[in-house]
Amino acid sequence: MELREIKDSEIGKIKELRDYAFRFPASGGEADFQYWAENARRLGLFYGEHLLAQVLTYPLAVSILGERFSMGGVAYVASFPEYRNAGLIRQLMEASLEQMRDNGQIVSYLSPFSIPFYRKFGYEVFTEKVELEIPAHALPDMGTVPGRVMRMTSDDGTGISVVRELYNRFALTKKSGMMMRDDAWWLRMARRKYTKEIAVYCDMNGTTMGYMLFTLDHEVFKIHELVALNYEAEKGLWRFVSSHNMMVDRVVAKNVGSLRDIALAFPSPDFQKQEILDFMMRIVDVQAFLEKYRFVNRSETVLYVEVEDETAPWNEGLFEIRGSMVRRVEKPEGAGVLSITIQGLGQMMMGFVRPRDLVYYEKAQASEITIEAWEKVIPHMRSDFYDAY
Repeated sequence: MELREIKDSEIGKIKELRDYAFRFPASGGEADFQYWAENARRLGLFYGEHLLAQVLTYPLAVSILGERFSMGGVAYVASFPEYRNAGLIRQLMEASLEQMRDNGQIVSYLSPFSIPFYRKFGYEVFTEKVELEIPAHALPDMGTVPGRVMRMTSDDGTGISVVRELYNRFALTKKSGMMMRDDAWWLRMARRKYTKEIAVYCDMNGTTMGYMLFTLDHEVFKIHELVALNYEAEKGLWRFVSSHNMMVDRVVAKNVGSLRDIALAFPSPDFQKQEILDFMMRIVDVQAFLEKYRFVNRSETVLYVEVEDETAPWNEGLFEIRGSMVRRVEKPEGAGVLSITIQGLGQMMMGFVRPRDLVYYEKAQASEITIEAWEKVIPHMRSDFYDAY
């Protein structure tokens, strides 16, 4: 058995294994699949010329607290059923993480078929989503707004330009963990028909402050994504949705915020809501991550964190964070130590969970003084990810 890169001429074998393992076609079509397969790092386990298992990694980037981090997007992790439980995927995942570290990809994301399965490789849930289904008669009255909504479309280059600028502002300032979308990613969304219909909210000064990507599918109004820089824009976009109540039976929505956001935004959130944990991340290179991370009052605090990482041993050990300097040490100099798994460290630094909660749920260990020190330096910006398409 040989672990090696999958050649360009062998992409057909990736597709064959994908189709057998996942049993559904690529939603963006074969041209889209071909593009991403050609641009991915492709690792496979072969027996002779036969591909037994595979892992693809896309070269992407995300915004964490407004800072750009290179990200390895893991996709099409699969083996033929007869080779499951033989350790093939573990070999591939470990080799893929080494490649990501060597390529400067500091974090990695994936969409799991099983959360416990990927926890074994250091990944952890970092965002919670809510999907809504609202009968047309129950669409809320959001009141009046001073601005107006303009219709745009992906066929109009101006539309994508406006949406892209708004998305970047949102991803950099309002959330942590969002994709930094390049031209290829916007084209991917267009292939999936997510940008066909666009509604953009402009305030009374004509400034664009929010947008919505949607489609009308027979009698269903589908919201693919709603981005608002303030509550006025959010209300204005929901008023636009409500104006369709005589045309549709119901509205289904995703990528509109968390359950907490819905509870705060709607005067009567009495409709069907489903919470979903559908994306995971891990830190690939702890030292590089800590050096780049935007701590609050970084220069005023000395912190120590002891990391446990069974899959990526280069992350194991005790790290000292002193101002902008991060280094490995044998023992702390006076301050207490936060002992944590790589999974818990990722969740905490992304803003998904606070340090105190991790200690409570026994995902980390620290004294009360140490917990307080970490609570002060981790910013209060919640993580989210809208690109689980």
